[in-house]
Amino acid sequence: MKTLAFALLAICMTISRSQSQDCMGITFKAGMNFEMSTFSGKDKPTGKIIYQVKDVHKEGSSTIMDIVAQFQDEKGNQRPSYPIHYTCTGDELVADLSGMAQGMQSSMKDMEMKLKTNKLVYPGKLSVGQKLSDGQMDADMLSNGNTMMTMSMTMSNRQVEGQQSVTTPAGTFDTYKVTSDMNFENRMMGIPIRGTMRVVSYRANNQLLDIKSETYNKNGKLMGYTLLSKVN
Repeated sequence: MKTLAFALLAICMTISRSQSQDCMGITFKAGMNFEMSTFSGKDKPTGKIIYQVKDVHKEGSSTIMDIVAQFQDEKGNQRPSYPIHYTCTGDELVADLSGMAQGMQSSMKDMEMKLKTNKLVYPGKLSVGQKLSDGQMDADMLSNGNTMMTMSMTMSNRQVEGQQSVTTPAGTFDTYKVTSDMNFENRMMGIPIRGTMRVVSYRANNQLLDIKSETYNKNGKLMGYTLLSKVN
C-alpha cells in the first residue's frame, strides 16, 4: 500500500511538472487562456483571438509551450484554429511564426506548405533604447511538388522606444513600447505582391503576449489594433 501511494505521488508530481513551469518570471500552465480583442482604426470591434495553452513541458533547459489560437469575428463566426509554438530558454522567448502560415493554408487546402524560417525572438528583459533582432517567416506553397507561391514576412528595425502604462479590460500593465517595420512579399507565378506596415507593440516583461499592438500603413494611418482583454 505504501509503495502504491509513493507511486501515485510520483505520477502526480510528474503531471504537475509537465503542466506548469516558470520561465523568465512568467508562469506557464496547461489550460491557461488569453483573449485578445481586435479593433479597426476607427475603434470598431472586429473580433477576438482566443489563445489556449495546450501543453507545457521541459526540453533540456528550455520550457516549451504548445498553444492553439482561434479567431472569432464580431458576429461570432470562427475560423479554423492554428497552433503556435513558444520556447523559453530563460534568457529569450522564441515565438514560432509557423502558426500564421498554417492559418493562411486553411484557404489553400490543395496545397502543401514548406516552412523555412519562422521565428521571432524577445529578450528576457526589455530596456529603453534596446535594439531587437529581426523576425522572419518564409514559406513555399506546393502543388504536386511544384512551387505555386512563396510567402515572406520580415519584422525589421525592432527597437524599444520607451515605457508606458497601458490599461486594458485585463488590467493595468507597465509596458515597453516596441516599434518595428513589417515587410511582406508574396509571389505567385513569379508576380510579386509587396506591402509595408508599421507595428507598435506594448509588452510587459512578465506577460507572454503583447498587452496592446497597433498597425499603421506606410502613410502612418492607423489600420487596426489589439488589446489583451482577458487572462484566465
